[in-house]
Amino acid sequence: MSTMTLSGAVGIGGKNQPTDIRSVQTALNQLIGLIVPSRRLTIDGSLGPVPASSNTVSAIEIFQKKVVGMARPDGRIDPNGRTHRAINQKLMQTTASQATPSASLVTTLLQRLERQEGRVTHMYLDTRGYVTVGVGHMIPDENQAATLAFIHRGTGQVAAADDIRKEYNALKKRPYGRRYSASTFRPYTLLELSDSTIDQLTRKHIQSFTGELQTIYGNAAFSAMPDKVKLALYDMIFNLGMPNLKNGYPNFNRHIRNGDWAAAARESRRGGISDERNLYVRNLLNQAAGRP
Repeated sequence: MSTMTLSGAVGIGGKNQPTDIRSVQTALNQLIGLIVPSRRLTIDGSLGPVPASSNTVSAIEIFQKKVVGMARPDGRIDPNGRTHRAINQKLMQTTASQATPSASLVTTLLQRLERQEGRVTHMYLDTRGYVTVGVGHMIPDENQAATLAFIHRGTGQVAAADDIRKEYNALKKRPYGRRYSASTFRPYTLLELSDSTIDQLTRKHIQSFTGELQTIYGNAAFSAMPDKVKLALYDMIFNLGMPNLKNGYPNFNRHIRNGDWAAAARESRRGGISDERNLYVRNLLNQAAGRP
């Protein structure tokens, strides 16, 4: 959401149409960093039986006091009123600032990915038989392999595209599975990637994941999420891929969109990966929710 549109007032004494309430809840969640100590709102289109006691009205009042500068917040947003205009101004600023993750987040993510996936300079087959290199970078076919900056081990000479394709196709014929570690494929390879090339590939992965996560959850909403939630989502999408994360975890995604990190933690378990990795994501989400 880059701007918020209202058909009527929301808050104390407002018309409080469910659609308008949901718009306000979504907008305030995107601006959650401006209204501490407010917590993310459940996007349910309701202010409850007593609007003045609702979390949404409380968040409106904090926004009015901290951002709008109202000495006496009234807990109400009128269409095109002072509070409405201030929210839209902040939403537009947030949308304009959408970019790559912070440097500290990228550093943490790089370290975590390498710890989980390892760093392998040569091509190898993962446990499912996919040709992989670097920090878990899967190579779908020989033509994609030929676009990578492989060099000859020992000499450092740039590898020709035909040499890369030949090694890729020879490797595809090797047996694979859990009993075959990445290092077991090294004797069957002559080519490798430099550390700087691997770093570039991993950073491109992170940029790609950022775009995919923004597509799933919305640019501004993803940007406003706590870093611990972002780290959990990066781990999920790296392991699952965008289609599986988007379509295979409806309860998890609903809780993420509502900002209910603890509920998302309970729905975050993935099959086919280690308990340690599942626990890592669960702990990140619980920590974001303020739980130990």
